Amino acid sequence: MVDLSFIGIGRVGFQALKLFIKTNPGASIRVIDSDYSRKKIVETLGDSIEFYTASTPREVVELVKGSYLIVTALPSSIAFKFIERLVGNGYNVVDVSYIIEDPYSLDDIARRYRVFYIPDAGFAPGFSNLVIGWCYNRLGSLDKALIYVGGIPVKPVEPIGYQITWNPVDLLEEYIRPARIVRDGEVVAVDPLEEFVEVNISGLGVFEGFYSDGLRTLLRNIDVREMAEITLRYRDHLESIKVLRKLGFLDKKPIEYKGIPIKPIEFTARVFEEKLKQTIPDMAILYIIVEKNRFYYKLLSLLVGKLGEPATSRYTALVLAKTAELALREEIEPGVHPLEDLHKYYQDYVDYLEGNDVRHSVETNI
Repeated sequence: MVDLSFIGIGRVGFQALKLFIKTNPGASIRVIDSDYSRKKIVETLGDSIEFYTASTPREVVELVKGSYLIVTALPSSIAFKFIERLVGNGYNVVDVSYIIEDPYSLDDIARRYRVFYIPDAGFAPGFSNLVIGWCYNRLGSLDKALIYVGGIPVKPVEPIGYQITWNPVDLLEEYIRPARIVRDGEVVAVDPLEEFVEVNISGLGVFEGFYSDGLRTLLRNIDVREMAEITLRYRDHLESIKVLRKLGFLDKKPIEYKGIPIKPIEFTARVFEEKLKQTIPDMAILYIIVEKNRFYYKLLSLLVGKLGEPATSRYTALVLAKTAELALREEIEPGVHPLEDLHKYYQDYVDYLEGNDVRHSVETNI
């Protein structure tokens, strides 16, 4: 029997695979990707890993036979159809993709087949969910839960203060997808580029933030009066993105150029990947504030990366690898279980992250 299969060996998937092998050297692993050239980098991790190529959900389901767990790290535009097929064929799934679909739409299917599906097993959403779940388990309904998150260069870089360290299409998706937040106990959707927030984080500086759609399953599972995810950027970055959006560079509807249909957002993503290549280290910042009456919890989590190993994708991969390990080791009930459901493993995650260079500062009276 294969312990687990990894599907998608991009920036995050490959790092998660490396991290998992490091702490589970004897595991039986099957790797699947649509790009055969990635076989070479996978082979550097050991002879015991099987590598296969596939590009459709049907092909993948055939190749993962015998696996107990499937770990998926695919672009958000295609991820859900793979996850849906895997869960519908009775496979346990841990996923990190920034899907727009509701993970709970697969809850009945997962329960029917007695399998689990853990969505958003990454940085934020991901570890942020775990922290909010941990606080909620101790306090019950909350007054406030604010998540400030950013994967940015250690200093602003021309021309827009940003460099590419993860999937550029999913990055651009953050600027166009309506952000669901909680105001006065009600869920509302806001335009991510309509309202900017100034954020001052002690020791790091002042940033500009915009509402992003990272609450997702928290909207269903957490009773709170005010809750939002705010993505951090350097000043003036968001005005540049706003101009691009107004000009149509983030549109998904294809336009025709010399008889060839092109999606502007995909073209822009490709340009970003070429022109905004990483030239200096980045940092992954997670700053969370939770309040209820006189009780509070504040977390500052920081990982500083290096060239060739960006902090943003590494932090995401760390959480994905840890979740895969936990899913193999622990008994997970059938159904959909985002990380807020796994709050009892809070200290396990913190210890693992700190053992991999993530610095945590916590202030709380819970």
